[in-house]
Amino acid sequence: MANTTCDCPAPSCNTATREEPEAVIKVFTIDFKAPDITELMGPRFEEYKNGQVKIDVSVVSGFDTLFSEIENDARLGLGLFDVFITPPTIMGSVAPYNGFTDLTTYIQENYLEEWLDIFPGYREIIASYNGKILMTPFDGDLLHLFYNKEILDYYNFDSPRTWQEYNDIAEQVHGKIFPPTNKTLMGSCIGRLPQCAGPYWAMQVLSSMTQTKGSSEGSLFDTKDMSPLTNDALVETLKIFEKQFKYGHPTELEGCIEINMPAMKDEECVLTLNWGNAFLSNLIPGKLGIDKAPGSQKVLDRETGKLVTCTKELCPNAVYYDDIGFVNYAPYAAFGGWSGAVNGNISDEKKKLAMEFLTFSASKEQSSKLVIPQVGSREADAGYDPYRLSHMNEEDYVKQGFDRETTDAYLGTIKEGLLSPNLVVDIRFPEATKMMSILDTAVINHLNETKGVTATDQMRRDIVKDATADMKKVISEYDSRAHMEKSEKILPQYQKLRGVYGELNEDKNLIGDVRWIGYALGFVIIAMALLFSGWVAINRKHRVVRISQPIFLHLICLGVLVLSSAIFPLGIDDTDSNEQGRNAACASIPWLVSLGFSLVFSALFSKLWRINRVFAAAASLKRVVVTEKDVLKPFAVLMTLNFVILLSWTLVDPMVFERVYTDELTSYGRCMPQGNEWKGFIATLAILNFIALIIVNVQAYHARSINDELSESKYIGLVTLSMFQIFIVGVPLLVIVYNDPSAYFFVWCGIIFIICTTILLLIFVPKIVRWKSKSTNQSATASKFSTNTKWSHGNNASHASAHSQQECDTPTMNRAASSASEVKSKCVKQVTFADKESELVYREKLDEIIDLVMEEHKIDIASIILKIKRADE
Repeated sequence: MANTTCDCPAPSCNTATREEPEAVIKVFTIDFKAPDITELMGPRFEEYKNGQVKIDVSVVSGFDTLFSEIENDARLGLGLFDVFITPPTIMGSVAPYNGFTDLTTYIQENYLEEWLDIFPGYREIIASYNGKILMTPFDGDLLHLFYNKEILDYYNFDSPRTWQEYNDIAEQVHGKIFPPTNKTLMGSCIGRLPQCAGPYWAMQVLSSMTQTKGSSEGSLFDTKDMSPLTNDALVETLKIFEKQFKYGHPTELEGCIEINMPAMKDEECVLTLNWGNAFLSNLIPGKLGIDKAPGSQKVLDRETGKLVTCTKELCPNAVYYDDIGFVNYAPYAAFGGWSGAVNGNISDEKKKLAMEFLTFSASKEQSSKLVIPQVGSREADAGYDPYRLSHMNEEDYVKQGFDRETTDAYLGTIKEGLLSPNLVVDIRFPEATKMMSILDTAVINHLNETKGVTATDQMRRDIVKDATADMKKVISEYDSRAHMEKSEKILPQYQKLRGVYGELNEDKNLIGDVRWIGYALGFVIIAMALLFSGWVAINRKHRVVRISQPIFLHLICLGVLVLSSAIFPLGIDDTDSNEQGRNAACASIPWLVSLGFSLVFSALFSKLWRINRVFAAAASLKRVVVTEKDVLKPFAVLMTLNFVILLSWTLVDPMVFERVYTDELTSYGRCMPQGNEWKGFIATLAILNFIALIIVNVQAYHARSINDELSESKYIGLVTLSMFQIFIVGVPLLVIVYNDPSAYFFVWCGIIFIICTTILLLIFVPKIVRWKSKSTNQSATASKFSTNTKWSHGNNASHASAHSQQECDTPTMNRAASSASEVKSKCVKQVTFADKESELVYREKLDEIIDLVMEEHKIDIASIILKIKRADE
């Protein structure tokens, strides 16, 4: 048997220092519990397995460390230990990560008869989560009222039935000298050292007012909506504690449970609360009285937050007394008893062996050795309370040396409490220790502040207000980060721990059917982009398309298609998708929006930049060749910068889907980053793409005098103006509807749809109109071209001015004296027309010349066009 203390974090502990047998079960627990395993439970199982299995125990100090290490093992899937021996308080923090193995099937097949012997409160509530058995009880905990029977009999008091009677007795006996012992009495002895047992005492009193209809409704928090059940109930609890403190042990704030029973043993204390295992210490034989914890005649009205008189309707489990009426009792299984769990991250073989160890140790035969020990034995010091029906045989205790009358009261109280339909169990959800600490702190602060003074109702209410606010803050903070921790919010976990599976009627504000409207808009944009791109491909040899640089037209269509695709991940919520799919959709949105925008405007920039360079060279009578490869360089630079920024954002602080709760039953889903780094990335992207937009508009301005066939400066200006108007209206709308997913989605869809359709229509429709016009004109004049072979003479020449004719009929020898370009320029510039038909023929022939030059002679396109345009002028 190995026993190793972990002063370091559990993952770094080396627990095996001896030669391992065929199998080793690694047990993890708290330091003061280890002897029970190494000296009692472990050796018995090792003997049962004929030495083929060894129990290796690792321990830590303090419950906070114990809970933290168990939770970390579950979250990270480490599987460092096989068995955890722990209070069931940790269950809610581990179960969502499958950190504990589901024991249901194993118990049903191998342990069912033994399992049904366990009290229902333990097997159905404390050991279970969401209908699954995750722990096996080793101990039963229930708070009892302990009192000195001799003193109460002497002063003619019965066991107190309510907290009011408890305080009345404490007040009347406190400070008196008890004649039989000549000792000064203390009315109440309850240790209240901070961070000890204080929250359990508070829960016992509070629960008698807040829980009336069973554990499914909750005692500290309402299982319907996680509302703290404080209000007047906690105010009254503070009032009860004021009197207990006034007539209590002088060092209550300085000691823990060692205050409670030693003073009772010394026969100086009259009343106290404690766990049942104090009975096993066999204190003041024949004088120790044991009863259920007192109840309350007033209970909390959950609708108003006020205390009202307990009635049969309000308190169906109450006890009726002729003199005081109905009293609500709430037996409290405080701490929940020690339990065992099998690590969910170990091999199936190890799981089976670990389950065998737990069920063996918790069996009727083995558990009875701890729960019903011999008076004064090592087992009696361990202090295990009954948790099985088979533990309730009075004769078994009497045989072990216990007083019959006290045993009868002890077992009767346990049986009544554990079989009560109003049994109170610990909250056990994540952050349960924080909640109990808040409750404890509220009580301690109030007792310290009111020591020696008379407390006012306002003082109590201020304490309750602060405690309630702190509890709500803990819930809100946990719920807001639950998605990051891959966990549910607190309320559903709390309900699963309590076996509550009713409908919550939660308003999740899902996107709903408006999603399909958005998707339809997205498909319309995609269809338009594909149609325009197809038109470019089909007419790629047509002059209108060629001079518009088809590659960039295709890139504009691609950019619009990418940008419009952002509509689809924007429409994702947790209706039909899993967490991985939602997070992937959220992460894709910045990529689609940014890259789509960059594709469109970098393509426009490259296209205009090429035209501006060529025309600038032509204007200065210089020849320059700008290839597509040249103009794709700035395009590639802009796209690369966007890619690098987006990749860094995705790796450092990716967008993920989360559900944000405005209250316990109202929430909305949204995509959001996990940290704050996203601000830098989105600012960089915004600046980069805004600069790109400015540069495009600068290029468009420079190209404003170029014919619309070659540049889209006018239309780019219209696109920019349209986008500016959309953002002026759209961005404030997005802010306004941020918490309404359906409206938020629809506004986004509208913004994307208007931007994309504006780009496509303003860039492509003018080209299609021009293409259609040229095709119609060519068809109308085809017959004239078939008989007219000289474009500057013939029938149409007679319509030109006489001056023109003379200039173009210059004798050959004179024309020879001039350069060809001068003659051509002179003739062309002086051509005028008497009718539209002649002008149409002229322009069509010019187009043929341009096409011929472009296709056959590879002469600089811009220079030729510029000269022809000047000739037109």
